[in-house]
Amino acid sequence: MLVSLIIVFREAIEAGLIIGIVLAATQGVIGRERWIAWGIVAGVLGAILVAGFAAALSDAFEGAGHEVFTAAILCFAVVMLSWHILWMSHHARTMTAEFREVGQAVRLGQRSLLALATVVAIAVLREGAEVVLFLYGVVAGSHTTGLSLAAGGAAGLVLAAVLSWLLYRGLVIIPLHRLFKVTNGLIALLAAGMAGQAAATLHSADLLPAWGENLWDTSAWLSDNTIAGRALHALVGYSARPSGVQVAAWITTLVVLAVLSRLIGQPRARSLAAAVAVAVLVSSGSGARAEDSFMLMLHNHRFEPERIEVPANVKFKLMVKNTDDTAEEFESTALNREKLVAPGQTITVFLGPLSPGDYKFFGDFHQDTAKGVLVAK
Repeated sequence: MLVSLIIVFREAIEAGLIIGIVLAATQGVIGRERWIAWGIVAGVLGAILVAGFAAALSDAFEGAGHEVFTAAILCFAVVMLSWHILWMSHHARTMTAEFREVGQAVRLGQRSLLALATVVAIAVLREGAEVVLFLYGVVAGSHTTGLSLAAGGAAGLVLAAVLSWLLYRGLVIIPLHRLFKVTNGLIALLAAGMAGQAAATLHSADLLPAWGENLWDTSAWLSDNTIAGRALHALVGYSARPSGVQVAAWITTLVVLAVLSRLIGQPRARSLAAAVAVAVLVSSGSGARAEDSFMLMLHNHRFEPERIEVPANVKFKLMVKNTDDTAEEFESTALNREKLVAPGQTITVFLGPLSPGDYKFFGDFHQDTAKGVLVAK
């Protein structure tokens, strides 16, 4: 029960915080509950579907299928959030006036509501797929009762919902004439964070250059694995050890949104957006692909071998095969990697070039036993 509570809470809080911001951004809007509810339902169904095809998805694109899929839905979410920000920038004054004069809810354009509902669905899908795989693995590989598992999962959902509700209540007490600006700012940070996550995900699949690994390290003050770290990761894309391309995507998204918000309605806006998109595509490219590969096995919730020697200063692939009946998540703060591996599945983790040294990794769902170190020489 405790394990399922922790896992469900940890994953659900990220999606819940996004839902809280969306609820605040649509405060007083007619029909918002229906749109957001459908977004949650679509996300849950999508999570079940993705979990069911996890192995096939991971094998696509030379082992980078999961990363490509994740980056694609993140980029789509950025587009949806950007659409909402620009729509609100264009209509905010009119909406505020209507609120004051009529004293009742106004109707947002259906496109803006659809955009936010889509973001909710994507947030639920991303986190839900991991929860589905993990809980399925627990049921298949242990003697845990369904009632205990359900109770733990329900408790985790309730805790996540409470924190999300507190965020929502904290936002809606803001006066109306400031609410649009505050929620637009939060959604802009959310979009920038998702853009940074998409860039980091593509880099982890060796599809984008790093532009510098681990530009800084704030894990001693705020680790990615803490509740606060995960909350900031969901809200603004926080990473204790970001790569250069991740930071560049984050900053570029914020700058472009700020400029377009001021130029909204002007012909220059579309030209600027097109120019930025072309510049990003032209500057992207992963360079040389990884050639060498190394095998890592998961057996009885332990890594075999626990110590792997790899060449320094070159790219390589780490193949992680899970022979257990339960799902596991290969994770390393030193390597800035996190990837789910379903029961019986083999995943590909693209790494390097690494400086000489030791890099610890672990299984996130069984941290007491699944431990190892990668030694670059």
